[in-house]
Amino acid sequence: MTRHRKDRGLRTERVVALYLNQWWPFATVGRGAGKDILNVPFDCEVKARSSTDFMSWLRQATKRADGKELPFVVSRMNGQGESAEDYLAFMRFGDLVQLLIKAGYTDFQSDTVNLEPMYCRCGNTIMKGSPCHICEKLDNA
Repeated sequence: MTRHRKDRGLRTERVVALYLNQWWPFATVGRGAGKDILNVPFDCEVKARSSTDFMSWLRQATKRADGKELPFVVSRMNGQGESAEDYLAFMRFGDLVQLLIKAGYTDFQSDTVNLEPMYCRCGNTIMKGSPCHICEKLDNA
């Protein structure tokens, strides 16, 4: 690995840690054989490489997390600047689904089961109990 690539990788770790500081103020870069980002409740593997070995990177984070933390990978692709929010992040699909459930995305599914379509007086299809925005505009005109 060239010195430039190594420096880019180290800089990427710092950029990711600074971005995470917004929510985890003690997030910092780890050194050596361990977590790339310390003082956060998950295992974030940071990569800034020209090659892509996604499965190997994810296995590395998953093994290190050992079922105690959520493992995922943040990858700075070639051509990306230093805006960490634009970097790619990936994880196991099962972990993503668990996050979505904990975040409350299951409520939408139960809500849609209870929705009942009906026709408004203007002929527009609305959900029972919901206002008709077409009639609202006509009434306010």
